[in-house]
Amino acid sequence: MEPEGVYVDATAGLGGHSSAILERLSEKGRLYCFEWNEDTYEYLKERFKNEKRVKLYNKSFVELGQVLKTEGVLADGILFDLGLSSYLIEGSGRGFTFQKNEPLDMRMSLNAELTAEFVLNRYTFKELAEVFKRGEVPKAEKFASFICKKRKHKPLSTTKDLVEAVKEFYHSTKKDLLAVVFQSIRIEVNKELENLETALKEAVECLKTGGRLVVISFHSLEDRIVKRFLKECEKIKPLTKKPIVPTKEEVRKNPRARSAKMRVGEKL
Repeated sequence: MEPEGVYVDATAGLGGHSSAILERLSEKGRLYCFEWNEDTYEYLKERFKNEKRVKLYNKSFVELGQVLKTEGVLADGILFDLGLSSYLIEGSGRGFTFQKNEPLDMRMSLNAELTAEFVLNRYTFKELAEVFKRGEVPKAEKFASFICKKRKHKPLSTTKDLVEAVKEFYHSTKKDLLAVVFQSIRIEVNKELENLETALKEAVECLKTGGRLVVISFHSLEDRIVKRFLKECEKIKPLTKKPIVPTKEEVRKNPRARSAKMRVGEKL
């Protein structure tokens, strides 16, 4: 890292990575933080209220390029950590986890147009099947058909309703199965894959020559996009032939990191 450099935390969350970056910056360094969720943005404002090196934006990383161009800066490094923040899972009450009974919302920001409830109850069979297929949900078309029949009798409104539907159709409530079903809907609600593809292109344009793009993904759908982008983008040289994965010690300290894959590229 360049102590006097310009860095971007595209997914600031609760500020863990941002704080680590700030520890390595001098007083002349600058950090631009993007956080789409309203509650965690307010938390970051309080956490960094006395930090003059930080600029915070309550925006999705898909707007990163527009903001940095307006600011007139190029970055030495841009970081994307695509994992859900612990707040969204445990404290938002928006239905991100199958381990609690909450409304089927799943919006990272209240500015998002869709909710999980709308997707499950109002999407056509074809649209819903596509959501499940893209999310690699087993028996996607048959499960979509099952949901369409079920919602005629009673709309799905809570995470408990969705868990019961999974149990009824698959005769299973295995965590991996529930996780992929919930994930597929969350991805649709927040347009995560489309936004990632757009943001990666924008990020490259906002890097200095020699600047680094670092992306930490947590499932194969994201990793595929990142891997392909680093391979095909003519303005980036991949620095990681294979993704960097956490050590056993890191997983022991933070079990959520077990599926993390980090890929790095350098601007040419």
